Amino acid sequence: MMSPPYRSVPELLAVLIAENESYTYVDKLGYAPSKDLALYYLREALRDFHSISKKPESQWSSEKAKNKAKEIDMERAITELEKIKKVSSIKDLREEISFITAKALALAATLAKTETSSGKQTGG
Repeated sequence: MMSPPYRSVPELLAVLIAENESYTYVDKLGYAPSKDLALYYLREALRDFHSISKKPESQWSSEKAKNKAKEIDMERAITELEKIKKVSSIKDLREEISFITAKALALAATLAKTETSSGKQTGG
């Protein structure tokens, strides 16, 4: 069975959204008019992800984001970035970026859910 085309890049964007409570990364990426600018914004996100992943465990504001950050396969992220680099048309680039950012937003929503004492999930 074929694996999903993008997993690690959306996951790291989701961690950034959940931990920083900011959509800056997906907003910039979603409006990138060119491949070089999209790759630049991804580089910024990777730099910031690397920075927050070095935080002491006690300084994370989201336990789920911290756990997800530990699971991200950075080798796969490299492969995914290389796939974006090979995109040849703006139409295809927008499609790839739209998929990545939509998936990141969906994943961020799951990281934002918190457990209540009754075991039900709530937003938060």
